[in-house]
Amino acid sequence: MTLGESFARSARKYPRKIACKDDDSSITYDLLNRRVNRWAHALEGLAIGKGRHVATLANNCILLMEVYLGNLKAGVVTVPLDSRGTIEDIRYEAQSTDCNTLLFHADFAEEAEALRETVPALKTFVCMGEGAPGFAASYEDLLARASDEEPDSPVREQDDAFLLFTGGTTGRPKGAILTHKSLLWNIICVTTENRSPTPEDRIFYPMQMYHTAALSRFLAYMYAGGTFIGSKTFDPDVYLDVVERERTTFIVGNPTIYRMLLEANRKKRRDTSSMKRWLCSQGFLHRDLKEEIERELWPRGRMYGSYALTEASPAVTILKPEDRPVEWGSVGRPYMCTEVRIADENDRDLPVGSEGEILVRGPTVFKGYYKNPEETARALRGGWLHTGDVGRYDERGYLYMVDRIKDMIKTGGINVYCAEIEEVLALHPDVAEGAVIGVPHEKWGESIRAVVVPRKGAQLTEEVVIDHCRRHLASHKKPTSVVFVDELPKGTFGGKVLKRVLREKYGRA
Repeated sequence: MTLGESFARSARKYPRKIACKDDDSSITYDLLNRRVNRWAHALEGLAIGKGRHVATLANNCILLMEVYLGNLKAGVVTVPLDSRGTIEDIRYEAQSTDCNTLLFHADFAEEAEALRETVPALKTFVCMGEGAPGFAASYEDLLARASDEEPDSPVREQDDAFLLFTGGTTGRPKGAILTHKSLLWNIICVTTENRSPTPEDRIFYPMQMYHTAALSRFLAYMYAGGTFIGSKTFDPDVYLDVVERERTTFIVGNPTIYRMLLEANRKKRRDTSSMKRWLCSQGFLHRDLKEEIERELWPRGRMYGSYALTEASPAVTILKPEDRPVEWGSVGRPYMCTEVRIADENDRDLPVGSEGEILVRGPTVFKGYYKNPEETARALRGGWLHTGDVGRYDERGYLYMVDRIKDMIKTGGINVYCAEIEEVLALHPDVAEGAVIGVPHEKWGESIRAVVVPRKGAQLTEEVVIDHCRRHLASHKKPTSVVFVDELPKGTFGGKVLKRVLREKYGRA
């Protein structure tokens, strides 16, 4: 089984069913499959064969979905460029991954022109949408000349499928190689243990598909025969309108997204009773916020939690509605095909309750970083994926993600985890967002600094923030200084806070 074959199977089973929608149109499985086949044959006509790297630059749309699926059938490796990034980000991604072809949406013609001038390896340009510039072939013209018959695919499950960039929160993004096998095992785990997607499920995804979470969810819906709805942008009001109109059944989000949706729904109530399941990832979800989401947003929905990262295709653990961990904040247990250990700096297992690095093993683990053997060897040493995240287990076998190893602060010889302090900051009603970094200190080694975004209209002071933390944390964990900002710097890969940027700006004593 390969990803292309799994989609073709769904097309045979549900030919008249809507497979995908975007901001402007919809398409059935049968028509989508025929256009996907045409693109796979067009690639052959362009002499772009199995194993070649093809870059894409577009926001979520049906045309991009077609290209992804066609590339999979042809055995071409897709390199999704960051459509939210700067031209420098995009150029770096294209240059570092040996792409010789760029498929871009007409909305990105200017960026494509810049890449043509500065990335000599890019020889072939194909434009999706109307108004192809002179240097690019028209995607629709190529499809019109190609066959819609199923291609004779040479693809095997061990072949490379996508080259996705990691978040780059601590440095340059790295290109992670995901195979048909790793992504298919992720799909099998998710569809089984999340009980979704099913053929009846409909999802409107708020994240762009250059990110592994959105991409893997799209592939899962094509595997299961559900309906995937994508959009060029995320607007809370538009999102809720679509949920009401399309009767969507599943949502994946993080605490920031759910807060935005709550605020929008307070201003204008929608019928969101169709939502059966909602998953929270990429951030600690406070119990009060969880209860508010269930009461105000998804009255018939059941909550799932997870821990995921690009290098694991991406799902590692799942917290199900019926699960009962010892403490609030668990990310659940490992998926059925996955093993997770907690180890010390010498990769020795640590006892229950001890904090150490999260190590992952299983068929969803990535192949390695493209042309980066040193980082690959470091990440996969001993046959286990070293995540760079700190975690611990409770006695019932539930995992807790504590923090990033590189975000740990050592003050007075004691390890302090930023995530714990950030969770407390989020409890204050006047704090919209907060992040914590270490600052060099002559006596203690490092002191703790909070970088806080106040809620609109709030009158926060440094004293108020520190006093709030003092009431909820041990004395050595409270911030000793606070910086107020209008917004936190975030990467486009899932909106993670860029701690390296915060350290550059506010990390001096």
